[in-house]
Amino acid sequence: MKRTLGLSATLGLLVACSTPYRTPVLDSTPATLPTFAGVAKLLTPERALDVLLVHGICTQDESWATESVTQLYTSLGGDSAQVALSATTVADTGIVVYRQSLPLAAGALNVNAILWSPLTTPLKAGLCYDQSNKSGFCPSDQAANAYPYKRATFNRTLKDKLLDDCLADAVIYQGKSRQAISQRMQAAILQSVGAGGGSGRPLVPAGGEVPPAPIPLVLITDSLDSKVTFDALFKLAGTPEQSAAALQVFNRTSLVFMRANQLPLLRLAEMDLDGSMAPPGPDDFPADPIQALIAQRNVQGLGKPTDVPTVVAFTDPNDVLGYTLVKSPFGARATYPIIDVVVSNAPTYFGLIELPTSAHTDYPRNEAVRRMIACGEPALEGCGN
Repeated sequence: MKRTLGLSATLGLLVACSTPYRTPVLDSTPATLPTFAGVAKLLTPERALDVLLVHGICTQDESWATESVTQLYTSLGGDSAQVALSATTVADTGIVVYRQSLPLAAGALNVNAILWSPLTTPLKAGLCYDQSNKSGFCPSDQAANAYPYKRATFNRTLKDKLLDDCLADAVIYQGKSRQAISQRMQAAILQSVGAGGGSGRPLVPAGGEVPPAPIPLVLITDSLDSKVTFDALFKLAGTPEQSAAALQVFNRTSLVFMRANQLPLLRLAEMDLDGSMAPPGPDDFPADPIQALIAQRNVQGLGKPTDVPTVVAFTDPNDVLGYTLVKSPFGARATYPIIDVVVSNAPTYFGLIELPTSAHTDYPRNEAVRRMIACGEPALEGCGN
């Protein structure tokens, strides 16, 4: 009898558990067939391919860089044992770049992973008193100071991680520290992919030389950093000293993969109360930095107007901090292609809930997401083998 009841309970749980977007659903603007290339499509034996990875909200460390690079490399058919990243500190920023050139049968992969998390952990430590399970960055006095009130298990997980550690990063970036974070990210981007794409070639050859063919660049960003990265490029493009370098980085960018992006939400911070968006002043940031970069590039004549990146946005509908783009104001105004990929990162229980932490942070561990970034949609034949 007990065995029967146990089996019935298990079956009931399985019935109550579903993954509605185990098979991803795609939408696009322009409303053509939503297909896109993956990293594998851009590989060639004649030259390396640059990939820049930038993490989003939530505290990260070196393990994030190693895991992210290993996931991409193995999805392309590489051997995880060959991943041995070197760490380079970006001077006077607190940012660390993890780098490596990795061999593949189809061509070399130059990977750069920007770890900017140390910039915000000192500020987030001010919320440690509120955490039931203290984060690793909490100072010793707070780590030993237990939260004195009762919280439900589910709410405790949300408060400790999703709010006190993760959403806090977005609040910091939208506040007084935004310029400082952006300036440090500008230096990190230039150090990672701004010096001839890792080829050692000058950005602007002297003596009337024919410029070398640019090395393609793929950006893989998470959460908040879908905006932080392009904000930094936009700011660089507006400075006489670094404009050419920033716009070359942008011109080399053919593919942008955004996981759990927050662009429609963050856009609200760039708007007046009446909904208008005045042209940004010297200290302001644009609502859509990609569109602003296209306009800036076209005005300066540094690149072909038709050369625009394709943005692929992965979103779990149950991710409370993630937003699709095609039907957003971004999609309505964009002159660059946008493809939404709607996925489920974890099961939904009883039609009521998917764990919010899994919904927001499990994109890198989602096999469908990893395959599509590496191999495209439809998948390139033989990709990953």
